[in-house]
Amino acid sequence: MKRFILFSVVVLSFSAGVQAQRIEVVDTDGKAVPYAKIYDGNAECIGMTGLNGVLADAKGVGEITVTHVAFKSKEVKLSGQDIRVTLEDADFELGEITVSPKPLVYVQTYYRMFMYDDEDGIIFYRAGLIDNYYDKDDKKLKSSEEHISKGLFGAVTKTLNIMFGPVLKAQSRIRMGRIEESLLKSGKDIQLKITPTAPDRKNVSDYKGLVGTITDDQNAGQRRFAIDAALMKLHHFEANGDTKAVEKREKRNSRKQDKEKTNFIIYNIDSDGNYAPEDFVMKENSHTYDTEEKGKKVHTIIGMQVFSTDRAYVTKDELKQRRKANKIKMTYQNIQQFERQHNIPLLAPVVQAKLDKLWAK
Repeated sequence: MKRFILFSVVVLSFSAGVQAQRIEVVDTDGKAVPYAKIYDGNAECIGMTGLNGVLADAKGVGEITVTHVAFKSKEVKLSGQDIRVTLEDADFELGEITVSPKPLVYVQTYYRMFMYDDEDGIIFYRAGLIDNYYDKDDKKLKSSEEHISKGLFGAVTKTLNIMFGPVLKAQSRIRMGRIEESLLKSGKDIQLKITPTAPDRKNVSDYKGLVGTITDDQNAGQRRFAIDAALMKLHHFEANGDTKAVEKREKRNSRKQDKEKTNFIIYNIDSDGNYAPEDFVMKENSHTYDTEEKGKKVHTIIGMQVFSTDRAYVTKDELKQRRKANKIKMTYQNIQQFERQHNIPLLAPVVQAKLDKLWAK
């Protein structure tokens, strides 16, 4: 009997020791923060919060850093219990723009893209400036780009520049229309719908369930979109009976486990909830996956962040002056100075440290 009791105590103790530790991440209003990344003390990413702002298991880590493009990073010590982490908004704000009858709208965006894994740190980094300008009458958008790149391996840098260059330019251009309208238009085949669940929140769902959220922060005057792009794409394939595409994804995912592709986008809104292309604030596209290397699981993040840094209604002559004034020599030091001058939110400290080492080589 004593042996049985002792055995039971050991089993219960072991069970308590391996119990999953839940991390919930919220903003200062208590709203969920989707797609916050969680790093441990060794700079390894242990996961990302879902649309509900929750990471189900901290995997026994004692100290974590919680990061998100729209919020200030926060370091937290875990005690083995479920925890709720509150993040403060990043100090990134758009200056006021006065509506003007001038024919052109100018929006400068700054982007940075990095490929990071737990084994090598930063593998590839690219940053650049995009001059977006469009005519309010014919709605035609044009853009020009200048950038700087760096990679851990020379051949990899060249290859990734070729692979990602056109994608980066396209992704860093401002949207011409409202995101809600484009979602509904592209999601007809998956029965996409946007449903209010509270005065300041809407759920984006399709025929299989929740695929995104839309949250209004009235204090900041912002609308925040969190979209699970990978899940939506899979549902498109399934709804259209594209079994080959589904099988291809499953085969690829067998090599790259826990694959996620997410979009987080912010626009400034007025008191009626309206916004225009020039009200774009920032966005982050994140692509994460796990692979096995030499018997060890390695987590990889491909992240792209875009920020609006200048905007104005202009004439053609003023556009030329604005573009000329905003040009900079693309060096790492100048990019860092540009980020400080425009109050661009910092990268996760562990990622920034790895990037500094990469650039010093």
